[in-house]
Amino acid sequence: MADGTRAAIRGVLLEGLNFAGKTTTARLVAAALRARGVSADARGSYICETPVTAALQGMAHAAVGASSGRPFPDPDLVRPFNVAKSALLIVDSALAVQAPYTRHHGVALVQDRHWFTQYCNNEYFNPGECYLGDQWRVACAPRFTVQAYLTCSSQVRVRRCADRPDDRHGLNKYFRSHIDRLNDFDEFCIEKLDDQSWIVVNTDKKSSGDVAEILTGEFLRRSAISMSVTH
Repeated sequence: MADGTRAAIRGVLLEGLNFAGKTTTARLVAAALRARGVSADARGSYICETPVTAALQGMAHAAVGASSGRPFPDPDLVRPFNVAKSALLIVDSALAVQAPYTRHHGVALVQDRHWFTQYCNNEYFNPGECYLGDQWRVACAPRFTVQAYLTCSSQVRVRRCADRPDDRHGLNKYFRSHIDRLNDFDEFCIEKLDDQSWIVVNTDKKSSGDVAEILTGEFLRRSAISMSVTH
């Protein structure tokens, strides 16, 4: 169901910075839901697959060029990415109001990042430019059955970074080159979690399977409560 202009998504949203464990955990949550008889889709970056959302995602990834030697944070370097990605999320969030995941009995969605990390990206690198403003956040940003922010210590993030040498786009390369500075950014994001619906999970001493079980159980619990209320 939609709450005015805001989509209420039946599913699990995982947010967080690089190397917190989001992508692996998202895949495991989707598998765990299916094993329990829940039809589940797994998506990343945006909810609705359209030519517009795909094009904006491509623009965002292409926007951050050579970042070697650039300081952290660097608003001029990251600004083009934030503009394109924010435009994507504005469009996608509006489309999500009509997505099949808004039905109580429909397919569940396991989403690897959506609006929150990008909102924090904007506020951290380009404060005051209001690409995804607070009014948009309250009125238009989708809300999921379970919203989890995954975090980890600086030491664990550095170790995971060394174990995963691949980078899909320029922003990842920029973050990797300043991996020791992401802890400050991570703390900034956690401070922005002013909504009590969020779950913060530290993945330092938990495997992706452990985190997936926690989030799957929470989704099933909240879904059962929602079902009892609607009936």
